[in-house]
Amino acid sequence: MEADPKPGFLGANLPAPKTTSDDQAALTLYLSIMEEVKVRAFSINNATHIPNGLPPPLVREYCFLQLRMLCELVALGCLVAHSDIKETQTKSFQKTWGADEILKRLEKLHPDFYPVPVKPTFGPSSVHLENIESGFLTKSELIKLYGTCGDVLHKGNLRNLISSKTPAQTNFLDINNWGQKMLNLLSAHRITRLGSRFGFLTFLEVTQKGGNVQVGFFASPEQT
Repeated sequence: MEADPKPGFLGANLPAPKTTSDDQAALTLYLSIMEEVKVRAFSINNATHIPNGLPPPLVREYCFLQLRMLCELVALGCLVAHSDIKETQTKSFQKTWGADEILKRLEKLHPDFYPVPVKPTFGPSSVHLENIESGFLTKSELIKLYGTCGDVLHKGNLRNLISSKTPAQTNFLDINNWGQKMLNLLSAHRITRLGSRFGFLTFLEVTQKGGNVQVGFFASPEQT
């Protein structure tokens, strides 16, 4: 793991925003969340593509468990990234659980709280971030996926058991589609804090850093 809160993020001599020790702590915690995201997301690909001797229904359950955990990690990551918002520090907010509930509460405080996937282009002393417009897991899709995971991971009542509509396929197309959308969202993304003073810029796998996750601060253009 490697956090990079200073200028020189990935080789670009970017201006460093003014940060506090609390901001640094949030960055470090966000990094650890993204490291876990990477491990869980990549494990889905391994489970669905590498023979492991498990029956397909158990592979499906494992993968949907990982997808559910990923949804929760994204929600918790958003909460950490926006820990500078006073309301997120209340006891009520700190006890909130469930990815869907966390996202709904955050949206009321900061409508643009959700990660934005980006395509970076690095210059000698700058980096251009182009927003990715499609193919990633949107906020509404994450909430939908979270509910789908709950349905898959619980047998429910007898009526549901009798009328089970579990896909018969063994190629796990639905799982891989969800997993790819999750990676498209998080592989390279930014989160801008309320007021657009600065935000977190994250890459799940950086070749120059041995394939590790890297998270750094970036200053908004208005603040540089």
